[in-house]
Amino acid sequence: MTPGNIETLITVIGIMGFFSLGLVGLKIFVAAWVKRKELAEGGEAQRLLDAIELLRSDQDELRVQLSGEIADLHERLDFAERLLTKGQYDSQQGEMEH
Repeated sequence: MTPGNIETLITVIGIMGFFSLGLVGLKIFVAAWVKRKELAEGGEAQRLLDAIELLRSDQDELRVQLSGEIADLHERLDFAERLLTKGQYDSQQGEMEH
């Protein structure tokens, strides 16, 4: 290789390096611009609103499920109270017969 070829090779590598740095810089600039645009248009806010809506729907499903379970427990408690009252009444009737 001659010194002229080495100079050309170094120049080409330098230009390619400069070009690649330019592409990286352009990529960073475009990413920042898109992010800024999303924030300005409410992109991030929309994602938050979607997440909040998902949590609310999960909360509503849990509320319905718990409401059913509470109703079931209330029925069981009511049955137990009636059974206890009947047992006490039967006990009192048994004492009166003796």
